[in-house]
Amino acid sequence: MSASVSAFDRVRITPLQYISADAWAFRGAFLRRGGDMRLKVCKRIWVSLLAAPFFLVSFAGLASCKREEERPAYHISAEYVPAAGILYGELTVEVPNLTEEPKEEVQFALYPNAFREDAPCPPLPEAYSSAAYYEGESFGGIDVRELTGAKAWEVSDGGEALTVTLSEPLAAGGWAQLSMKFEVMLPKMNFRLGIGEHTVNLTHFYPVLAEEPPAFSSVGDPFPAERADYTFSLTAPASYDILCGFDGETTEKNGRRTLFVQAENVREVAFVLAEGMTCTKGEADGTPVEYWHFRRDVSEELGAATGSLAYFRKQFGEYAYPKYVVVETDLPFGGSEQTALSLVSSSLRGDGLAAAVVHETAHQWWYAMAGSDEVRSAWLDEGLAEYSAALYFGAAEGRYREHIAAAEERYRAFVSVREQLSDGVDTSMDRPLSAFSGAYEYRSIVYDKSVILFDRLCEVLGENKLLAGLRRCFSAAKGGTLSPETLATSLSAGVDVSGILSSFREGTCII
Repeated sequence: MSASVSAFDRVRITPLQYISADAWAFRGAFLRRGGDMRLKVCKRIWVSLLAAPFFLVSFAGLASCKREEERPAYHISAEYVPAAGILYGELTVEVPNLTEEPKEEVQFALYPNAFREDAPCPPLPEAYSSAAYYEGESFGGIDVRELTGAKAWEVSDGGEALTVTLSEPLAAGGWAQLSMKFEVMLPKMNFRLGIGEHTVNLTHFYPVLAEEPPAFSSVGDPFPAERADYTFSLTAPASYDILCGFDGETTEKNGRRTLFVQAENVREVAFVLAEGMTCTKGEADGTPVEYWHFRRDVSEELGAATGSLAYFRKQFGEYAYPKYVVVETDLPFGGSEQTALSLVSSSLRGDGLAAAVVHETAHQWWYAMAGSDEVRSAWLDEGLAEYSAALYFGAAEGRYREHIAAAEERYRAFVSVREQLSDGVDTSMDRPLSAFSGAYEYRSIVYDKSVILFDRLCEVLGENKLLAGLRRCFSAAKGGTLSPETLATSLSAGVDVSGILSSFREGTCII
């Protein structure tokens, strides 16, 4: 992990003209267009948007640069224009072929299209809609333009994926370079991507390489992203603080502020834009911790962030990043994890806010550093994060059993309700996000049942052996992807726990 910004000596950015405020009137027509947005957008909108030139970014020497690491490298420049509610960007990506066969196509996930009006499903559960849409339903999306370095490219009908046919087959072990311009129309909503009432959240907003076709979901985190290296510049009006989990260099010119960051071997880079926020600082075993907020006193929440960061480092392994940032921002639910950055809902207070801070901090181990398949096995990272929070509150406040009892009560209530409404209830844990009926089932299985599973393992193994197994698990998966098999192997040193794991995962155990 590096926070150096020297690579940006190669980047040249020309000023971006702002779009007039009436561009908001054009957004609705733009977003209602289905299918390939490049081809179907109306002429009036094109004329308006073309009046505002994109960044002209030159990444000199990329084609000739021989990379030592076998992972993609993204070079992204973007600027947020509040008057239009649009993020304009340009991306160059170095794509490796890590397979043993020539590759003719590569695929990108276009997660902002989950916010299109014609998306296959809503971007969040209906239960959170009223808290998210503060001015009524709002839509967004991403438009990819002027892709170079390819023979052809096409956006899927649902908008989930951009498929690129390379100019020529990419040999095994070879590298290709692709460049594109993109526009992200941000929805007006309190969510992980959107213009909130007080902040602008920018997560998963750029095209990202995807090994498999992405699938949108109303529940969970349908954002599988392979590790990559990033050089990033983000520009906004100078009145905004640009918050990010990575240190960088900030410049101001002509009323605009730009943050330059570089990050290596990370899942993603995300930002929050805010005006008038306060940063309260702390540290955890030498790691700087920033807590951003609009309130007067956040000593308890900062203590939860620093305390849990130190606790998880001691129990699981070293924290990999130069700093840790927590932002109280506009979200309709508890929180959202990003690499070195945690978003927690500014509507939370007291124990609920502290619990969200600790849970999201645990995700730095069980998501950011040790990844998992969030689409097929969401219980792994969410369950480990939730159980890790219970361990922390047990060590810090003696409240471990309280957290376990609460999870058991919620889970049993869920099973009871479902049994009354139907002939049976599916309590299996290994299933894709699309197989969950909604937020209630997702929460009960992925969070609560997972916590009960790890508590049962603690009863069988004892706390010391369980923690030792989780340390082995983290060590084995750090820098890669954690699987249920890795978890089982790591925990089964001397005691075979595969039966417990399989009975929970398959839904055959009785709780």
